Amino acid sequence: MPAKRLIVTPKADNEIKSILADVQAYTGSIPSLIKLKNAFIERFNLIASFPKAGKRRDDGTRETFCRHYRIVYRESDDCIEIITVIHSRRKYPQDE
Repeated sequence: MPAKRLIVTPKADNEIKSILADVQAYTGSIPSLIKLKNAFIERFNLIASFPKAGKRRDDGTRETFCRHYRIVYRESDDCIEIITVIHSRRKYPQDE
């Protein structure tokens, strides 16, 4: 089965950019930023190819983890939508 089209929401895109900036600021290392960015890309490709591999949540979304980050996504017939990317210690959704 071919990989589904992947859509990263503006919210998730901003979260990823913030995470990468924080990693670079904390470590002072461009290679660390690149490794994490590549890990996200690999995980997104895996989600697109095997969307049911993530743990199903009560709200109909799925989640998987990349390093210390939770990736929440929704599968439809034709695409995968990345909803949010947050540190695994944070609650999702926030009102839980």
